[in-house]
Amino acid sequence: MNLFKGFSSEEKSRIRYIVSDVDDTITCDGLLHPDALNALYMIKKRGLKTVLVTGGSAGWADGYIRQWPVDAVVAESGALLIYRKDGHIVYETNPSIDCDDYNYKRDELLRLTKDFVFSSDQYARLYDIAYEKTALDGKKEKKLFDAIRILGGFALVSSIHVNVLFAPLNKKKGIDDFFPRLKDVLDIDMSIYEFYSHTLALGDSLNDEALFEAFPISVGNKRVYDEYGRFEHPPGYVTTLYGGDSFAKVIADLLV
Repeated sequence: MNLFKGFSSEEKSRIRYIVSDVDDTITCDGLLHPDALNALYMIKKRGLKTVLVTGGSAGWADGYIRQWPVDAVVAESGALLIYRKDGHIVYETNPSIDCDDYNYKRDELLRLTKDFVFSSDQYARLYDIAYEKTALDGKKEKKLFDAIRILGGFALVSSIHVNVLFAPLNKKKGIDDFFPRLKDVLDIDMSIYEFYSHTLALGDSLNDEALFEAFPISVGNKRVYDEYGRFEHPPGYVTTLYGGDSFAKVIADLLV
């Protein structure tokens, strides 16, 4: 485990892009603190580009792209890309989603689990289903994962939710699938593998593990530190701060 003590000068010179989770990575217990918001503005001021990658809903992502100083949002664990173009907000669906079959399976899982506790923003989700982790006892957890298996779904576990999709998506695959569009949106002048090596990835939970594996420069906050043994592919660094406090510290070191 490498505790974060600051980036090397070589790492600082390489980083041109930020790819970051949102919940409990930029926020703290659902709140955006001033230091974290200021860090996002400082990234923008320095000319770096930010892509948020979140298991959060299309509704939340729409708010981020409208109100936060970020360049694009990959939402619902890779299902959607949201960005600005010519003064408009553009939504693009991941090409791996077959809508007819997808929607049937999604509706069937919703029916089978109608008595479960869903994320409070489930109404604002277009493709995934999010269940509150704290409301899943052993019996409900078994019923949920049995139904996911039967329907051919895929589960991703965050710090707060179990997210279910009916395509083999995760945050890293979302970046990969949308990279041709991101090249235009972010004015990227390199291949995807060069992009990986020039990007700082930030996260806090197991659904960020694919990012930690793909991006050579990555930082997990204290939630990762607390559950480090569960990660097959841990981040390059971990901090001893939670949420937005960690995010602000890491960005401050990057930009100093």
